[in-house]
Amino acid sequence: MTKSRILGALVFGGIALLGVAVYAADSHPSDTFLQYCAKCHGEDGKAETPKGKQLKAQNFTDADWQRDKSDEDLIKVVTEGGMDMPSFGKKLSPEQIQGLVKNDVRSFAKKS
Repeated sequence: MTKSRILGALVFGGIALLGVAVYAADSHPSDTFLQYCAKCHGEDGKAETPKGKQLKAQNFTDADWQRDKSDEDLIKVVTEGGMDMPSFGKKLSPEQIQGLVKNDVRSFAKKS
C-alpha cells in the first residue's frame, strides 16, 4: 500500500470517527443534564414530564424560545434560578453550567 493510500485511509477513518463522536454527543444529554435537568425538562428537552408539566418548565425544543434567549440569559437562570426554577450556582461550577447551556440546552434547538 502506498503512503498516499495509507494517509487517505487514516484521514477517512478519522473523519468517520469524528462523525460518530458528534452524532453521539448530539444524541444524548450529558450526565449533568440527566441528573439536574431531565426531571423537569425531560431527556428530550420537551418538558413533558409530570414535574415539568406541573411547573410549566421550558420546552427546549421551542425554536422561538431558543432564538430569543442568549447564552448569558440562560447561564444566569441556571445559576440564580427564576420563577419555579431552582438555582444551581452552589451545586454546579460555572464550567458545568456553561456546558449545560452550550452543549445540552442548545442541542435541543437542532431537534425541533
